[in-house]
Formats: sequence, C-alpha cells, structure tokens
Amino acid sequence: MIRALVALGISTEMKLHRKGAREMYSPWANRMIDAYVFGRSYQERERGQRGSVEAALDANDPDWRTRELIIMPSHVASVDHPDILDMIDLAHSAGFDVVAASVIFSWDGGDNRADFPNIWRMPWDERWTIPNPWTEDNLQDQLEMLGRELWTRICKKQTP
Repeated sequence: MIRALVALGISTEMKLHRKGAREMYSPWANRMIDAYVFGRSYQERERGQRGSVEAALDANDPDWRTRELIIMPSHVASVDHPDILDMIDLAHSAGFDVVAASVIFSWDGGDNRADFPNIWRMPWDERWTIPNPWTEDNLQDQLEMLGRELWTRICKKQTP
C-alpha cells in the first residue's frame, strides 16, 4: 500500500519502497510535497532498533521537523498505544497536523474495527477511515487501490 502511494506521488513504477525522503507531486496542483515516508510500521522495524519514536525520526531523517509530510505507519494493538501517543505529541511539537488514516480490514471471519475505538479517541487533528473489503483474489490490486486512495486524500489536503 505504501509502495503504491509513493509510486503515484513520484510518478514512477516501483518494485520495492525503501523508507526515505521523497519529492512527491500532487496531480492537482503539480506542486512538490516534501515528504519522508516509512515503508513499514514503527513497531516492525524502528521500535526495536531505535527505542523511541523520536529517536527513530531523528536517526532516519534529521530534517523531519521541516518537511511538509511524514508518513509513519503504526500498529493499533493496545500495547502500541504509547507509541501512537508519542507520534501525535512529537508531530504537534513540530507544528504538524496529525491525521489517523485507519485502514479497516474486513473478511468473511470478521473485521478489525474493534481494535480502533481507543485509537480514534486520541488527540488527532483529523481521522480518515479507508474502507477495505477483504478479498483473497487480487491482493496486489487491493493494496494498489488503498495506496491510491490514501495519496488522493493527502493531495487534496496538501494542495487546497
């Protein structure tokens, strides 16, 4: 999903997205958006390597406070709530509006909406919910669609 979002923002096909600074372009205004995009959730890679959200941001991009956009995915389990609160606090301390872009997974056996209420109650500036009907077919197409939807929403906010 993140790979699809970045590929659309830089107008280049990508086989793999690596975290990093990106000059991404809004298709509406043809304006560059200065971004840093993590490819995996904070909990998967950065927490174990860096120990804190701030250390992860500083180690990966010392200029993160001056960017227009930071994309840092997170898990939503209750054990991850302190990380998310740190993300929100750090973003606010750097002058960012903080958006929760929740991707709801639903499949025949249920969905993960029960994981979100405590996350949604946190002090976000905005909350976006991206529906995601589960399919076992064309998973790659599904991830591409989610990435395009998220990039579209970001661009509409960044380029009014």
